[in-house]
Amino acid sequence: MRNAQLPAASLEFSPLELDPAFPLDVVLDGRRDDRAITQLHIHDALEIGCCLEGSGTFYVGSKILPFHAGDVTVITDREYHRCRSSPGTRSRWAWFFLHPPRLLVPHATPAFLWEPERFSGPQFRNVLTPAEHPAIARLAQQLIAEAGHTDAHVRTNLRAMLLVLLNNLHRHFPKPRRKAKADHSARALARIAPALQLIAGRFDQPLKIPDLAAACAMSVRNFQLHFTRLVGCSPQAHLLQSRIQAAAALLADHDRAISEIAFSCGFDTLSSFNRAFKAVHRTNPREYRQRLPSLGAPTHATKAHP
Repeated sequence: MRNAQLPAASLEFSPLELDPAFPLDVVLDGRRDDRAITQLHIHDALEIGCCLEGSGTFYVGSKILPFHAGDVTVITDREYHRCRSSPGTRSRWAWFFLHPPRLLVPHATPAFLWEPERFSGPQFRNVLTPAEHPAIARLAQQLIAEAGHTDAHVRTNLRAMLLVLLNNLHRHFPKPRRKAKADHSARALARIAPALQLIAGRFDQPLKIPDLAAACAMSVRNFQLHFTRLVGCSPQAHLLQSRIQAAAALLADHDRAISEIAFSCGFDTLSSFNRAFKAVHRTNPREYRQRLPSLGAPTHATKAHP
């Protein structure tokens, strides 16, 4: 994804130039480094990703989600986002960018009900792990393997496989009972986007609420009120969440001491890190690490995309 850096006070709209006859773009060997996030962006298409190697943190709207090798990401055109690999590492990805109805109807199916509201908003966790969603993870790996082919059947097969994958997503994630308000879209969150971006890029530093408010051109009181209403928690809680999830991604590096990870993510003491981590993940960092693949372990080998 080739995006120019814009000022941190604005969001970036990154339209995708997809072929009208086959609105799907595939990247089989994408890379993400550990540079601090300075700009969140949003596409005009569905983005499906699969982390092939590495770990890091995904920021989607106001959500902070750790990712590891084998995870599948689903991000619609309703949420701005960015990911950052764990410090000192690069992650490797396969990405599929598509317009579902245009790609599938009538070529793969005579009708297709695409409901992006199922896959966005505070209730949806955009990073799907193989442990929690094994069928979706398997389908994503099969999709990647098929995308490496160059014969006359590849487009038909990709359409068919994406139809199965999207139908499985609809099966696993029911439609929200209450329609999400437009105010909780990227347009509304744009008002506090500078603070979200500062937290995403500098969570390991001693950020202060007045500095975050100033970045949004608000008084401290107004900033805290707007932030809490839009994000669902205070700025302090969101900063703590960012530190915890960044640490959760780093725990995939089994060679690094847990205390070192805690300090590198902005925690003053190991005990405060352990308490905060357990409150979010319902387990301590050591037990969480035992369930993770080692950092850099590949999932499946893939061919280079032509």
